Amino acid sequence: MSVRNRKDTRNFFLFSGISIFGFLAFYVYPIFRTIFLSFTNTSIMDPLHDFVGWKNFKRAILYDDVFHLALKNTFKYAIFVAALKLALALLAAMLLNNKIRGIGIFRAIFFLPFIIPTFAVSYVFRFFFHPANGLVNQMLKKVGVEGIGWYADSKTAMITLVISSLWGFGVPMLIFLAALQQVPKELYEVANLDGATRWQQFRVITFPAISAVFLFNVILSTVDSLKSFDLAFLMGHGEGYPANSTLLYSVYLFNQAFRNPWSLGYASALALIFFVVLLVLTAINFGLGRLYVKNEN
Repeated sequence: MSVRNRKDTRNFFLFSGISIFGFLAFYVYPIFRTIFLSFTNTSIMDPLHDFVGWKNFKRAILYDDVFHLALKNTFKYAIFVAALKLALALLAAMLLNNKIRGIGIFRAIFFLPFIIPTFAVSYVFRFFFHPANGLVNQMLKKVGVEGIGWYADSKTAMITLVISSLWGFGVPMLIFLAALQQVPKELYEVANLDGATRWQQFRVITFPAISAVFLFNVILSTVDSLKSFDLAFLMGHGEGYPANSTLLYSVYLFNQAFRNPWSLGYASALALIFFVVLLVLTAINFGLGRLYVKNEN
């Protein structure tokens, strides 16, 4: 190796050494550590562990009813939240794509909820949907409609969580907006001359042009919804209140590891199962994307 090559190698590790160390310490090591722990009975209260093989995975898949409930709740939550967020984000992006005075202010307002801390959002929505004196029930009472239990009722708690989760759709909205601004305006001018309606323009011009971005947002929204934690944890008192109706998979995993029974081994197995679920769903989304994603031509 020449002197110049050795110098380039040394400079590379000097400038990127911290990033490489951080990647190995905070990404690679936790992955392999999780895989190792999933085959043990490690507990926070008892760091000594025994190798138990596939016992944790069998317990989750075959015998743990709460695991099945949490997975079912997570799928229901993710389907509604991802679909509604995508619809709201696309609608808002199309509205903000118009050239009107002060449009930048509206763009900032739509993105603002994304940067508000989740604990503040949870308390605001708990105030809105309070069963006794919440703002929503008070408004319903004024029009002669009896209020419901919202997050305090197991029948409506999941609906309340879904509505609360729709608060922040700023990121997919900005991605849609960036894609819409790349669509040639000449195509719409020709469509208007041909007498195409707004729906026909969207179906023939807009959606095909942004279909790749739509697939990206579908995958991003699906993964984000499936791994949602903070809002469900706060609104469900950290335990899926009431009656496990808002118990999402991430909350159940957290409770297994950092609450009684403090089982890091079992929680690691749950994390790996969830990782496989995310991989399968992402592959399905890519497969479905072939049906509607159009190339540049």
